[in-house]
Amino acid sequence: MLWQGGHNSKKYHLVDWDTMCIPKDQGGLGVLDLNSMNKCLLSKWIWKIENSDGLWQKILKEKYIKGKPLISIRKKQSDSHFWKGILNVKDMFYKFCRKKVGNGSSTSFWENMWCGDFTLADKFPRLFNLALNKEISVDKVLSSDFNALSFRRRIVGDLGNMFEALKSLCCQTTLTVDDDRVHWT
Repeated sequence: MLWQGGHNSKKYHLVDWDTMCIPKDQGGLGVLDLNSMNKCLLSKWIWKIENSDGLWQKILKEKYIKGKPLISIRKKQSDSHFWKGILNVKDMFYKFCRKKVGNGSSTSFWENMWCGDFTLADKFPRLFNLALNKEISVDKVLSSDFNALSFRRRIVGDLGNMFEALKSLCCQTTLTVDDDRVHWT
């Protein structure tokens, strides 16, 4: 019995939802938490968009991603419910992933973890806040020898030192012809 009371009386929950979702062998009722299951399924779609090639991946990339890194895509009013669901879980998904840079075209320079166990936006927040193009990809920055990065003001003094540290950190990465891949951390 999950609720107390009869047909015409007020009903109280006798078991909380978290207990209901615990597997039976661990003392719960074994009810699937559909919210968690949906997040897992949407995360699997992100994994396949990032690491697989197929007809539906191509359709989603052409319709929504349009050559940008997936982590940089923001929700629009006109997006489908499915795509909005993917965008709702992408930040959670990328917290547990790291990008292995190949050609650098699908990796966000600032927002993906690709150069260490941190994002460059987190490591260099002052530079990130001054950056004009926060959605720029790794290939655009590295192939232009960092000239593709532009800022709202001149980078001098302490900011210049930070920029040099950023460049030396990123210069350890070499672009290849392979596609970028996502790996679990």
